[in-house]
Amino acid sequence: MPAYTLLEYAKTFTDPKVRSVIELFPAAVDFWAALPYKTAPGGRYGYMREGGLPTNMAFRAINEAPSSGTGVPNDFTEMCFPLAGNLDVDRVLINRDKGGNARAMRENMEIKAKAKKWADTFIGGDNATEPREFTGLKQRLRAVGAGASSVDGTNYDSRIVANSTASGGGALSLAMLDLAIGNTNEPNAIIMPRMLRERMPAAVRDAAVGGLYTNDKEDMGHRVERYRGIPLYVGYELTKFNTFLPFNEVAFGGGAAVTASIYVVSFGEMGLCGLETSPMEVKDLGLINDGATYRTNVEHDNGLCLEGEYAATRLTSITNAAIVK
Repeated sequence: MPAYTLLEYAKTFTDPKVRSVIELFPAAVDFWAALPYKTAPGGRYGYMREGGLPTNMAFRAINEAPSSGTGVPNDFTEMCFPLAGNLDVDRVLINRDKGGNARAMRENMEIKAKAKKWADTFIGGDNATEPREFTGLKQRLRAVGAGASSVDGTNYDSRIVANSTASGGGALSLAMLDLAIGNTNEPNAIIMPRMLRERMPAAVRDAAVGGLYTNDKEDMGHRVERYRGIPLYVGYELTKFNTFLPFNEVAFGGGAAVTASIYVVSFGEMGLCGLETSPMEVKDLGLINDGATYRTNVEHDNGLCLEGEYAATRLTSITNAAIVK
């Protein structure tokens, strides 16, 4: 079965309740709408990466036998983990709101909470310390080598580029963002802190900085901001409860924990994609046995797969300051 996004899956339902619940998840986390899912039968998905190319390829003389050789594949396995929960609303609240949307509003709040949990795991999940969740990008993307040369963007095997090697980091440099983009195969998404995206227009207006930034609307009327034609995503909506990609990381050069990261990724079947044993399930259980609660059950047995070794790069050590060249 070809990979598909949650929004594409939601369109296959005629039941408006099921369809609306599924659509709320990618609506709550902007880049979730762009993430394709592949099926992982039994909750397990195996794949291979190139460990080494054959070294025997060479020109030969007429009547000379060609040399033989084989490549070196490396095997990897990813697992799925159920993200599940019951959306419960007391029947009294529904009765008090005749003709209103009491149940829908409260279910929406719970869906947002679950979507935020998924988004935080997508970045910061660590299966080694929390075996019930998948490992996110922060743990998957590592520097290769030691010292500043391992994170300066010239070592393509290193999946981290340091925006600044100074203590305490530095303002986002568009030149370093360009290196992170160049370090990623076919990038089609940039996931960044909201405050940095909001600083992009000012950078463009500054003749000394510039930048290939655009701001337009998609077919549905939603605003889409892009840098070098690549959409900019900021995770979940602005909220008083917590912040996606907060400025609380220690920079490559040390100092106070006042920096954040940007993730340049390539969403796709052979790049960065989601895994699932089966599509997201939504079941309206109605009034349950306690006689007081209306319940909707949502379950998604899912995981994350970075099948393309160069399908994501983490740009670290960025402070919340005006963008520079």
